[in-house]
Amino acid sequence: MQPVANFLSMLLSLYSFIIVIRIFLSWGGIGASRFGTLYTYITKITDPYLNLFSRFPGLQRGAFDFSPILAMIVLSILNNIFAVWGAQGSITIGIILALIVKAAGSVLSFFIILFIILFAIRLLLEYRRTANSIQYIAILDNLLSGMQNRVHNLLFKGKEVPARTLLISSVVAFIALQIIFRAAVSWLTTALAQLAF
Repeated sequence: MQPVANFLSMLLSLYSFIIVIRIFLSWGGIGASRFGTLYTYITKITDPYLNLFSRFPGLQRGAFDFSPILAMIVLSILNNIFAVWGAQGSITIGIILALIVKAAGSVLSFFIILFIILFAIRLLLEYRRTANSIQYIAILDNLLSGMQNRVHNLLFKGKEVPARTLLISSVVAFIALQIIFRAAVSWLTTALAQLAF
């Protein structure tokens, strides 16, 4: 059974790579115009799978479509399951659960890091305001307002604070969240992997 699991893991890795190519080629519409027949072939292979995830509500936010991320997470989990099964010859439910938690934790960690970067950029723009930076500040404020309000309510209980203080607090809060979250995911995956069933 190990050779079959290894083969399936290899196929899933190849399919994931093809999906990544498809995603990059679809940005800006360069795929169809530059790669014609090859792009058409790639979409025929990948779109049936990707379309399964585009039906989930909440994965489209304005111009952003997060359904390929969910599709890649599922492929990654399956690939990891088959890779572990192929390497060890068996797999437990605990290991499967640990792989699922690890994959979900990686995605959430990515978004926490993204917020840290966006808050840091916004903080930099606060210190280096120019006529050109006003539009970027407005975009970032729009993107970050929900999370910034949560930090404001949590740390300052709604009291009035300067924008710089709130931005610095947001960066520090998200860095602390990232450290605590990664430690919790690590502990949970270790605990789950040791389950005997």
